[in-house]
Amino acid sequence: MATGTSNQQQPIDSYTRLAHLLHAPAPNREALLDQVYEELLARESRAYAAGWTDALSETRRARRGSRP
Repeated sequence: MATGTSNQQQPIDSYTRLAHLLHAPAPNREALLDQVYEELLARESRAYAAGWTDALSETRRARRGSRP
């Protein structure tokens, strides 16, 4: 999958990033879909990792709270 965005400044939020991808000129439809798909996978991976980090932190806090 091609991104072609690695040398550009990253927008702050998801909506801005998606709008940029949809409005930026793409060589073809497949390239645009590849870019959007890659961005979604990256965000999903970060959200998944953050969820696990939160769950692990919560478990650690619960263990500390139950110790005498």
